[in-house]
Amino acid sequence: NRQNSYKRNMLNTGLNLKYATDKFTLTSTTSYQFMDDCMMMDQDYLASDFMHLEQRQLTNAITQELTVRNNTEGKWKHATGLYGSYQWLRTDAPVFFDEDFTGRISGGIQSAMYNSILKAMIDKMVAAGMPQAAAEKAAAAAIEKAGGINVSADMKVPATFNTPQLNIGVFHESNISLTNRLTATLGLRYDYNRVKVHYDTYAAMAITANVMGQSMTNTLTSMLNNMSHDNYSQLLPKVGLSYTIDSNGSNVYATVCKGYRAGGYNIQMFSDILQHELNENSNKAMTGSYDIPHTQADYDEINNTISYKPEESWNYEIGAHLNLFDNKIHADLAVYYMQIRNQQLSVMAGEYGFGRMMVNAGKSISWGLEAALRGSAFDNSLTWSAGYGLTRATFKEYNETSNDTEISYNGKRVPFIPMHTLNARADYRIRLNGSAVQSVVIGADVTAQGRTYWNEANTYSQPFYALLGAHADINFTGVSLKLWCRNITDTHYNTFAFDSSASGQTIYLAQRGTPIQAGFDIDLHF
Repeated sequence: NRQNSYKRNMLNTGLNLKYATDKFTLTSTTSYQFMDDCMMMDQDYLASDFMHLEQRQLTNAITQELTVRNNTEGKWKHATGLYGSYQWLRTDAPVFFDEDFTGRISGGIQSAMYNSILKAMIDKMVAAGMPQAAAEKAAAAAIEKAGGINVSADMKVPATFNTPQLNIGVFHESNISLTNRLTATLGLRYDYNRVKVHYDTYAAMAITANVMGQSMTNTLTSMLNNMSHDNYSQLLPKVGLSYTIDSNGSNVYATVCKGYRAGGYNIQMFSDILQHELNENSNKAMTGSYDIPHTQADYDEINNTISYKPEESWNYEIGAHLNLFDNKIHADLAVYYMQIRNQQLSVMAGEYGFGRMMVNAGKSISWGLEAALRGSAFDNSLTWSAGYGLTRATFKEYNETSNDTEISYNGKRVPFIPMHTLNARADYRIRLNGSAVQSVVIGADVTAQGRTYWNEANTYSQPFYALLGAHADINFTGVSLKLWCRNITDTHYNTFAFDSSASGQTIYLAQRGTPIQAGFDIDLHF
């Protein structure tokens, strides 16, 4: 029922410098990014008026990397580098709770007040000798005659978050030729992250009660203003072997390495935290305005609630790169196995399911294979490629508590990871020498993926689906016209889905995939 919009102003710039000698090459890469955006969202995604969000972000980020590589001949090739980045991020994200949401709160308070006053009047009348039935009728009539009881609520949650991040990395990788065909790779990276959050937010709920001709407004507030930070550091080793099997450069390889993703803070959880506090203390606004107090222990609990841990993994992979039939066909094959600890999962936040937050699963295992072929024929007039991926990612240890009940997801599929991915493409080029049109390219492609589960319980998912496309490129001298069509069969599919309890019952919401599209591109060559 509310218009959604997104506006963004962005600037990206970078500087690359390289200094080369006979012995080494020094490379410097510097980048800067500025972003200022504004997002307006009907956060309940329903025709009912529950919540809407306004989020503005201001980002400044700078990165610097220095790398030194040796250029000398020999059996030892190595690279050493230093990486650093710093990001300033300010987020203003007020959440507005609208009539259909506040109506449930005011309705509950109104019912409690009415029943309390009605009971007190009935008890007084019965004590004076009036029969129960008559007292109930007389008390209800007296309340109605005096103006009745009506309660309304107004609620908002302004919020400002500053979340700067620092990342420093030092790395080295050596490639050592053990024999003419066998090469060993040894690598090590030290990674340091410092994440910080400073939140300044509050929730205010004004309760206006009109009770039998008397009106009063009480305000229930909860203010949160605090900061927290965490430091994360890891040593990330890498070991690999590669064996060249023919003169075309084909090889087989095996690698073992450690993966890592730093922890952080969930700022989208605050609206749910403050909602919960207001609901728990709503009865205190019936007697007067009330400001919910917070101790250091409360802030410690909040910081523990909004933080998530780093994700760590050990990755094992074996594979081959094959150049076949005089390099007319290239084949890549890999089989991998991953052991993941504290896997970071993106889930819907809090009791009502508004906003995304990151949580940690205990342990998970992922294994699969990837295969790709590409080649050409007919004097390179026909080019083609095909790829397939199989992934089986399951939870090994993951439990959570809901309504005092422990739920185990052990053995369930990790959400958002498709079990199968498939792609294929073929292009045929027709050369037209001596004409204004230099060449025409006609091609087709198909991509497919699924099944993809949308939640940890695996109760709803996206089945396997495929998208067919076609294109024709007409290349003139200095100009290219590209005609294309995507999802020719108008396949219906979802790109994302989640459940929400905003309406008081659990419903499932999904983003539909893009239907059939057609268009053209014009490229100018100078």
